[in-house]
Amino acid sequence: MITEKKKVAVLTLSKQYQKGHPKEGQPTEFVEKLKAGVKLHTIRQNYELWAKRAEQINTGKMELSIRVWSGKPYRSQQVEVARLTKLGVQRVCITRMGADHEPSVMVDGKILDQGVAKLSKNDGLDYWDWFNWFLKSTIQFEGVILQFTDMRY
Repeated sequence: MITEKKKVAVLTLSKQYQKGHPKEGQPTEFVEKLKAGVKLHTIRQNYELWAKRAEQINTGKMELSIRVWSGKPYRSQQVEVARLTKLGVQRVCITRMGADHEPSVMVDGKILDQGVAKLSKNDGLDYWDWFNWFLKSTIQFEGVILQFTDMRY
C-alpha cells in the first residue's frame, strides 16, 4: 500500500528580535515559549492565504511545519521545532489611535476586550515588545492570528 505524502506549509519563527526593534538581535525565546505552551499563536499578514492553508491542514491534506533558521535568516538551513495537524485562523485588525492611546484590536470583526495586553501575552511577547514589532512604524495592521491551540478570542 502506497501512502500519499502530505503537503507541508512552512511557518518560520524569529529566534531574534528584528532589525529596528529596541531589542534587535536579542533572543525572542519563541521556540521555548511554544514548547512550554505560552506562545499560543503567531500573527501574520495575508489572511486569505492562511485561511486556505488552515482548511487544508484541518482536513488532513497538509501539515504545518513550524521552523527556525539554524543561523542567519535566508542564508542557513531551517530546523523544524513543531509539526501541527490543526490550525485555527482569526482575522485581526489593530489600529493605533495616537501615541498616548491603547491600540484598538478587532478579532473576527469584534472588539477584543482584553486588547493588546492579552494578544501580546498569547503571542509570546510583552506589551511594548509586541507594540514595537507590529505598530512602531504604522497606525494599522491587518492580518491573521494563527492559533496553535483550541483557544480563540
